[in-house]
Amino acid sequence: MNTKLIDSLTQIIASLSEDERVMLYQRIETLNLQPPVPPRPLRTEPFIGMWQDREDLTDSTDWVRSIRQQHWVGRHAADAN
Repeated sequence: MNTKLIDSLTQIIASLSEDERVMLYQRIETLNLQPPVPPRPLRTEPFIGMWQDREDLTDSTDWVRSIRQQHWVGRHAADAN
């Protein structure tokens, strides 16, 4: 915990006028009124399963290996020239 920061904030709040404190507390209350957004289950995300019908991706490991080989071999061949 950052005790220096908390001490500094406490001093700042203590130095505020009554009107400034009311405004500060009102702003803090509006922040606290917003309920936290619960995390969405990953399965409900729209990108999950978006490639499930692609026949060229039935073996994703093989597909990634092929793409890497195409790009890495192609890049090294171009660098050699």
